[in-house]
Amino acid sequence: MRHAASRTLFAYWDGLRAGGIAPDRAEIEPRGIAGILGDTFILESDRLGVVPYRLAGSRVCAIFGQEMKGQSFLGHFTGQDRAKVAQGLADANAAPTGLLIAAEGVSAAGETVPLELVILPLAHRGRIGARMIGVVSSAETPYWVGRDEITELRLVHIKLIWPNWQNNRQAAEPRAAVAHAAPSPIAAIFPSRPSLRVIEGGRTA
Repeated sequence: MRHAASRTLFAYWDGLRAGGIAPDRAEIEPRGIAGILGDTFILESDRLGVVPYRLAGSRVCAIFGQEMKGQSFLGHFTGQDRAKVAQGLADANAAPTGLLIAAEGVSAAGETVPLELVILPLAHRGRIGARMIGVVSSAETPYWVGRDEITELRLVHIKLIWPNWQNNRQAAEPRAAVAHAAPSPIAAIFPSRPSLRVIEGGRTA
């Protein structure tokens, strides 16, 4: 995990898990990840394999140029990239552990920006992986991000990231010790916007 936002979300998830399998969706408290809330999203593992967004932070919606509620997470990937990401999500939910995706975001005008996505399984109504929490971040802040929406994600690298208790199964990433991160560089483009866009009320997300 290269970016502070990724390490922050992973540390928060791992802390809620507290040695268990995966935290429950109801345990997610926005104040616990306030610094990265605008870059955070929640996915649903649906029966059709669409993997739609249930909730998305304001900056997630801004970089893709649309409301993400109901949109397919896999829809920005194509061909073999889509198949690899779908399998990665399935593997992360089955483990259960995190999934790290390095991708190149491509704008409608053909501009590119490197992005890092981390996706982590949650329990919901007794099923692990029924919901997933994720974050998207970038080390760069091109002038066009938020103006020219990203229409495609090209896969660069994908791998599982393991908590410390699973070190014997995979070479572990160092456990993140960052409790709070500075806002993602993408946040600087939208300094006056609220950090969270409420897409759906209630507790069913």
